[in-house]
Amino acid sequence: MPINIRPGEKEEEFISRCIGEEVASGKEQDVSAAICYSYWRKDKMSKIKDTTSKVMAKVAYDTDFRGINLNLGEILPDGSYEFEEPCWENYIQIGTKIVDGVEVPDCRGPIEEE
Repeated sequence: MPINIRPGEKEEEFISRCIGEEVASGKEQDVSAAICYSYWRKDKMSKIKDTTSKVMAKVAYDTDFRGINLNLGEILPDGSYEFEEPCWENYIQIGTKIVDGVEVPDCRGPIEEE
């Protein structure tokens, strides 16, 4: 479930709080960071009025988070956490990359099935 940005909250404050909540829910630190930065960037993109700037922000977002599965799992009825792959179907993780100063999965694809 997305974590909401509080009115007047600065990026550093939000990212810190968000990562803490995501890690507490069972996600890895780097995955939590990717999720939180994606929330922050989506919120900022939603406030852009200029069409050209909005398109450029969307292209940058899609490039940075291309193929990354930002919903990495779910809490099962017994309270355990089921992890999914860090990349979407037909994408493969080939390492990590830096997005907004944070190391996140580097997902490449889509991969053609033979």
